[in-house]
Order: sequence, then structure tokens, then C-alpha cells
Amino acid sequence: MRRLRTLVKKEIMDILRDKKTLIIMVIVPLLLYPSIIIGMTLVMNMVFSSQEEQVYTVGYPVAGIEEEIIPDLQRLYEENEEELVCKLTFLSEEELQSGHDVWLLVEQREDSLYAEIAYASTDQASNYAESALSELLDLYKEELLKEKLNEEGLEEQFLQPLVQKSIDSATESESMGMSLGGSIGMLLITTILLGAFYPAVDITTGEKERGTLETLLTLPVTNFQMIMSKYIAVSMFACATAVLSIVALGGSVLFLVFGVSTELAAEFQGISVQTVIVLVLLLLLAMITTALLITAICMCFCVFAKSNKEANNYMTPVMLIIMFASMVGMIPSVELNYQTALIPLVNVSLLMKQLLAQHFDFAVIGVTIAVNFAYSIIIIWILAKMYDSENVLFQDGFQSIRLFQKRSEFEKGTVPAVGDLVMSIVVILLLVLYVGSAVSVRSTFAGTIVNQVIIFAVPVLVTWYMKSNQKELFSFKKPKKGTIPGSIVLYLGTYCLEMAIAGILIKAFPASAENVSMSFEQLAKQPVILMLIVMALMPAIGEEICFRGFLYGGLKNKYGVKWAVVLSAIVFGAFHMSLVKLLPTAMLGACLAYIVSVSGSIYIGMVLHFVNNAFSMLQMKYPDVFAKLFPVFAKPELTLGDTLIFMGVGLIMISIGIPLLKKQKNKT
Repeated sequence: MRRLRTLVKKEIMDILRDKKTLIIMVIVPLLLYPSIIIGMTLVMNMVFSSQEEQVYTVGYPVAGIEEEIIPDLQRLYEENEEELVCKLTFLSEEELQSGHDVWLLVEQREDSLYAEIAYASTDQASNYAESALSELLDLYKEELLKEKLNEEGLEEQFLQPLVQKSIDSATESESMGMSLGGSIGMLLITTILLGAFYPAVDITTGEKERGTLETLLTLPVTNFQMIMSKYIAVSMFACATAVLSIVALGGSVLFLVFGVSTELAAEFQGISVQTVIVLVLLLLLAMITTALLITAICMCFCVFAKSNKEANNYMTPVMLIIMFASMVGMIPSVELNYQTALIPLVNVSLLMKQLLAQHFDFAVIGVTIAVNFAYSIIIIWILAKMYDSENVLFQDGFQSIRLFQKRSEFEKGTVPAVGDLVMSIVVILLLVLYVGSAVSVRSTFAGTIVNQVIIFAVPVLVTWYMKSNQKELFSFKKPKKGTIPGSIVLYLGTYCLEMAIAGILIKAFPASAENVSMSFEQLAKQPVILMLIVMALMPAIGEEICFRGFLYGGLKNKYGVKWAVVLSAIVFGAFHMSLVKLLPTAMLGACLAYIVSVSGSIYIGMVLHFVNNAFSMLQMKYPDVFAKLFPVFAKPELTLGDTLIFMGVGLIMISIGIPLLKKQKNKT
């Protein structure tokens, strides 16, 4: 701890030397929120006040029925002037000298009057005049209606047999918190991101750029102590930014409530001191855990960069993703529950909206804070592993993108670098999102074919262009002797474990599970042979070449087998774009990548991938047959006992399959 304190002190001193950090951490929160909230509110009040004082002109033709109606409209206007949105004056076509804001035209059609308002929606004055004139015409319509009812000897209640009234149980402060909570959450998360970004860049990339990282690595401290000191230092600044942001935000709101709006002040005076204390403490706790998570994310990406410019390039998409996640709270239909609480940053944005609306569901709040804290620990652990690897600390980063070189400059047997892999995966993702989605709108089946062709073609073309040894990179080799039985046992164990986890995720995310089921039901309507070719054979070839050949082979060359298995599995799971399928698919990807690493062949993975997909599609195609052969698959959802059985059987078979594979590998 003494060494850690010394390192933290050193990192804090380094960060404080950068004046940009102090500006972002202190000045921006203290000035940003008052200027946005107080300044914009006062400006809007001034604008509205000036618009209310301005007189808008209503023009009308001279010869027409308008001359009979205008006196009644002027009378109604004088009686209800305070209730209308703005002031109006009525001028005939002859009286107009400098134009008009709206034009009123009235015609007699049978027994009714037809009023037409001509205005310009691009002109704000015309918009205001149109709104006020519409309200005035509604009042005139009610007056005419009363006259006709009196002529017929009827009361006004004749047209209103039912009087409806809605009573809002929420207070004004709760309603305002619900409506503004999403926007405030986005502002706070963005401010914390800015507060963590600059220190994270300075103590990771800055160390490399100044050439002091090598010196730090020679100190008598462990890499974990060093990275923890950096993380603690950056987290302190990010947490300080969070606290200052809440102070500035709270001060701005209180100024508006008690200094500007007397009505809101009365509403807020009804809130108890205990509620305010609980609200502030929960806000601080939520923002501090958010600061810890954002700090870990920033440092994880900055560690790859070798210069500040490169770090900015890496962090730009990360910042966009974080800002997009923070905007979810602005969507009215999305609420914080046990499902959304598992999504990092999104849960914080929704939590802000819930807290400001004074809805204290402490169980969900606890899950949200615990989830973000758990994600922070996981990312810190990954970051510590990165600092243990010199390949990560001193690599060329993603600058090693060689795809833009001429093909003649490549040597035979070139292995794609990390930059080439990232570029290729991004291209595949974009093509799937745009080209595949465009085709899927017309035909889901055709879209699936296009996606599989893209996943297969891009890695093949990239490796051909770079003159890579495709046989070596894609592991187009005969499996090592005796590895097939162990591979089958490992796959069956992984499949059972997938079933157990999928059953849990289906209960947690029913909407995502329903979307997946609906998409597969459309595909299962195809002829069985065509369905198996597109949904089983093509993925078995294309996805294995892409993820267990191209991606795994490139990562293995740079980071070794362990990280190649993990990273390729994560990308494989993410590519399926489903919360329900993410973890089970990643587990399958890790299993198949490990089989490739041990057997030295991609062919076993292709066969198992085909069997996996074919089994699922045949189950969708012939549910009655599978219900007789495998009753457990006919259940709408797994019971707790089924889940535990699948999990137990899966773990046992995995514990048998891995040693069996290693044993055969050692014999070979």
C-alpha cells in the first residue's frame, strides 16, 4: 500500500501539470450547467416575453363575410386576451400597409361557415399568430354552437353526455424529473467522460510519448500496482468531475426553482429533507460508479495508442458509443428494470431519470450500481493483463493497417496485423448492416445469403491481396490424430452449458428472444434442403473461415492462443447482434477456436458448426418430431431443474473434453 500511495501521488502530480485537465474537470462543470440551464432559460423567457408583447396582424378581404365575423372575433379577443398566446390586431385588405402575419378567409358553405387560415410555418411570428387565431376561432365556434342550441331549446349538456377528467397522481416536480431526467443523465455522463478522457490519455499514451513508460517498468513495483495507481488517479479526477457536475447542476436547478419560478418553488417545498438527502446520495453513488466504469473504458483503449493523436482517433468512436448509450434515457418508453439494469451506461441514464422522478426502487438501483462496479472490475483486470504484455504496450497499435499498400509490396506468407484485422471486421460489419439489411427488408432469407457471402468473401479477398498463406492461416490441415473424440465431447458439453445460459437469458430478455424466434420462424418456412444449405452449410464454412481462420489466426500470431480464443469468441458473439445470443454464441466460438488451436484443423469446427445450426433449424422445422425424440426441447422455457441439469452435464463434459484433447495433443 505504501508503494501504491507513492505511485498514486506521482500520477496525480503528473496529471495536475496538464492545465487542460483542470479546465475540463473544474471549469467546464461549474460553467457548463449554469450557462446551459440558467442562461438558456433566461434567454427563452426573454424571447417569450418579447413575443407576448408583440402585436401580430390578422389580414382579411374587404368584400366578404369576414366583415360580419370580425367584430365578434374582436369582442372575443378583448374578453379572452390574457388567455391567448399572443396579441392580435385585425386589419382589412385596405388597411394593411406593411403586410400581415396570417390571412383569414371565411366562406359560407350550406349551413356552416368554413374558415381558412393562411400562414408560413417557416416564420415564427406567423406560427404564433396562427396559434392565437385558431384558439380565437375555437371560442367563436363554441359561441355559435351555444346560440344554435338555444334556438333548438337544448342545453349545452346535450352535446356532452360524458364529462372526462384525468387526475395526475404525480407532483409537478416528479413530472419534471421524469421529462428532464434523460437529458440531465446524458449531460452528466458526457461531462464525466470528458473529465476522465484527458487524464487517461496523459498517463497512458503520454507516458509512451514522453518515453517514461520504460523507466516506470524498471521500478521495484509490480505491473498491477502501477496500473492500479494510474487507474486510481484518473478515477479521482473523474469522480471529482462527477461531484462538481452534480453540485453545479443542483445549484442551477435550485436557482431557477426558487429564484425564477414561484410555482415550482411551492412544488419543491413539499419534498421532505429525507427525500432530498437520499436523492443526492444515490446520485453521487451512481455518478461515482459511472466515473469508475468510464475511466476503465478510456484507459483500456488509450493503452493501445502511441501518441495523443492516435489516442484521440481510438477514443472518438468510444465517445460516440458512450454518448449514444447515455441518450437512451431520453426515450420515453424505455424504463429501468432488472433487464436494462444489466446494460452498462444505459442503466445509469435510465437510473438518473428514475431518481429525478423520485421513484426509489432500491433493489433495481442496487443492481444497477453493482453491475457497473462489476464491469469496472472486469475491465481493470483486462487492463492489468494488457500491462503484463509487452506486445500490447509497445506494439504499433492500429497504425499497422497495410491494406492500402500495393499488392506487389507484400511478401508471400504475410500475416494480417491487428490493424488489418480491425479494418476487415469493421468493413464486414458495415456491409452486413447496410447491404445485408437492405436485402433483408425485402427477403429475410435472401438477406441471410448475402450476409454469409460477405462474411466469407472479405477475409478470403484480404488474405489473397496480402499474399497470406491461406492454408496456414485458415488451418486447412488434417486434424491431429485422436483429437476428434475430445472435440466432440467438448462441443457437447459447451452446447449443454449454452442451453442453460440461454434459458436464463430468455427469461431476462424476453423481447430479444421473441425477435430471434420470429426471424428463425421465417427462415424455417423454406424447403429443408435449401434451409440447411443457407443456415447450416454456409455459416459452417464462411463463419469458420472468418472467425476461426482469419481473425483467430491473425490474433494468435500477435497475442498467442489464449487471447486469440477469447477475443475471436467475443467478436463472434457480438456479430450476432442479440442480447440473448451474445453469450451462448461467444461460448460456442471459444469452444471451436480452442478445438482449432489443439487439433490444428478448421475442419472439425466446420462439421460441428454445421451440426449445431442444422440441429437448431430442424428443431424449428419439425417441432413435433423433436418433441417426441427430445422432450426437453419442446418446453416453452426451461425450469430451474432443467437449467441445473444442463449446466451440470455441460461442466462435466467440458472437464472431460479439455483434458482428452490436451492428452491427444501431447501424444502427437
